[in-house]
Amino acid sequence: MRTLITVLVASLALVALVGCGGDAEPPTGYVPGQTAEAYAYVHGGYVGQAVVTTTDDGGFEVTIDEAFLPHTLAIVDMESGDWNEDNTVFYVQRGNEVRVAKWIAYAGTNYTGVTVGTAVAYVESDGQGNAAGGTILEKSIIRNEANMAAWYDTIADGGFVTFTEFGGQGSPVTTTSYGSLFKRGSSYWTNGLTWQGNMDAIEEAAEENGVAFTLDEMVRDGEWELADATTGATASDFKDYFALVQMAVARLEMQ
Repeated sequence: MRTLITVLVASLALVALVGCGGDAEPPTGYVPGQTAEAYAYVHGGYVGQAVVTTTDDGGFEVTIDEAFLPHTLAIVDMESGDWNEDNTVFYVQRGNEVRVAKWIAYAGTNYTGVTVGTAVAYVESDGQGNAAGGTILEKSIIRNEANMAAWYDTIADGGFVTFTEFGGQGSPVTTTSYGSLFKRGSSYWTNGLTWQGNMDAIEEAAEENGVAFTLDEMVRDGEWELADATTGATASDFKDYFALVQMAVARLEMQ
C-alpha cells in the first residue's frame, strides 16, 4: 500500500512539474515569497512533512520532517510507579514488548488502546473507558493531508494527552523516548549517516537539481542517484521523502 501511495504521489507531482525545472539543473522561475507544504504517510509508521519556500532568485529551499504517531507518543515508563498492567497495553517491536498508556485523548476525544496480535490500536472510548470501536485513531490521522497537517499542529500544542486512569487528570505529551515529538531535533537514528544527515542530503539534492524526476530515475547504488546526480542519501525510503518534496513543489506558482 505504501509503495502504491508513493508511486501515485510521485506521478501526480511529476505531471505538475514538467517544464518547471529539474532535469539536473538548479530550479528557477518560481514566484518569490511562497511557502507550500505536503504531508504523507512515510517510512512505514510516521507522518512525513515537506515545507518548501521560494527564494528571491526564483529557486526554493526544502525542509523535511516526520511526526511520531500515537504508538510512540503514548509510550510510558513502567519504572516510574504511575504505570502498571491495568492502565497500559502493549505492542511488540523488534521482538520487545513496548508498553503504552491504555487511555489517551487527542484533540479532546478520548481513546482506549487495544492490543491486537502484536500491534496496538486506539479506538474511541465509551463512558466507562472501554473501547467502543469505530475508527482507529492512527488510520484517521493518515486518511488525508488535512488530518496529517492537523496532527502536526495539535500535538505541538499539547493536544495529545495520556491518563493513568480513565476520567482522571491527563498529562499532555511533550516529549517521546527519542526526545522530540518530531524527528528533527530528536535522537532517532543517530548511527551512520543518521536520519538528519539523510534528510539534509535529500533537501540539498532537490534544491540543487530540481524535482522533475520519475521514480525510475531514482536509483540506489549504495547512495541514491537522481538520473546522473548523486545525492549522498542512503535511506531505504528515499523515494517516499523525495515524492513528498515533489508534491510540495508542485504547489508553487511559477513566474
